[in-house]
Amino acid sequence: MDFLYFAIPALALLITLVLLYRQRREYQQTFEELPTGLCVVNGDNRVLRWNRQMSSLSGISAEEAIGEKIASLPDPWPEGLSAALVDPEGTVIKQSLGYDDNGGERWVIVHSSALQLPGRRRQILVENITDYQRLQDELLHNERLASIGRLAAGVAHEIGNPVTGIACIAQNLADSADAVELETGTLEILKQTDRISRTVNALMQLSHPGSGVREADSVPCNLADCIDEAAHLLNLDMDVPRGEFINNTDRELLVRGDSQLLLQVFLNLLDNARSAATDEGPVLIEARQDGDTTTIIIDNPGPAIAAEVISQVFEPFYTTKDVGEGTGLGLALVRRMLEDMGGSVSLASPSPVTPGRGVRARVVLFSAEYNQAFA
Repeated sequence: MDFLYFAIPALALLITLVLLYRQRREYQQTFEELPTGLCVVNGDNRVLRWNRQMSSLSGISAEEAIGEKIASLPDPWPEGLSAALVDPEGTVIKQSLGYDDNGGERWVIVHSSALQLPGRRRQILVENITDYQRLQDELLHNERLASIGRLAAGVAHEIGNPVTGIACIAQNLADSADAVELETGTLEILKQTDRISRTVNALMQLSHPGSGVREADSVPCNLADCIDEAAHLLNLDMDVPRGEFINNTDRELLVRGDSQLLLQVFLNLLDNARSAATDEGPVLIEARQDGDTTTIIIDNPGPAIAAEVISQVFEPFYTTKDVGEGTGLGLALVRRMLEDMGGSVSLASPSPVTPGRGVRARVVLFSAEYNQAFA
């Protein structure tokens, strides 16, 4: 009996230790086999844990990382993880890690959160999104090329007319020695060549293969000019009725962004607004600056859309257009491009300017000033 008195608690303790060991091993295996990079740091930003995926992403083994401060790790990891170390909200951060050996840019998203453990520990999750980013860039470029294809006939017309005019003016000048006619004809030729240059430059900008936002591309952009350019390009499409766009944007208002991406954003938003408005009235565009941000409002007077549709329109491949008329990528790409520039987009229906009807698109971007540089 005395033996059992001591043996049973000892056996229970042994079983508990075995279960704890198995559980610890399972936790350790789960940590190591996560498909996402995960590391744990203490209050001094010294690495305590470093899983296999983290080693694969960084090329730094756990043996090399553990015990080192984040700032002492090889580039680009000190800079790549620095924002996550100080972020109190655990915000998801999209980060470029430079270029690989083949010249392709590497992209990750980083998320961090504090652990309720002694030593102010913090966990950092790193996910490789390079393939996703490349696919997105390819989709965006394909969408641009598709836009140019739809505009082809209008472009030929837009360039053909001034070329014909220039030829006629040149012929008249060749037959005339009058100084006044010479001056008038020269000015008209310059006007027509400027018209051609504007169209060609807009198309070149639209067709440019780059689509990701780089720090060097975050520059002050004239908002009204960008909206005008998008409206001009849309009205080159001869397969659809010309849209009436009323751009009430302040001509001096600047936003921070990439002019290439902004043009694509407004092409998509104005095209959707024009398609919805049909013959109901003009598409109205206005903007207001609110300190560090600028809000752009695009109102179309067409039919209202249901709340359940609005909740889905920014999802990839969702479209309300007939089969063959839309890819369902336009608004999804718009949202992604604006997020890359630190902005956002939302829709509301009905529009406040047309009670019971219409859709309002609301775009928010960072404000900018002339000669402003962004770090």
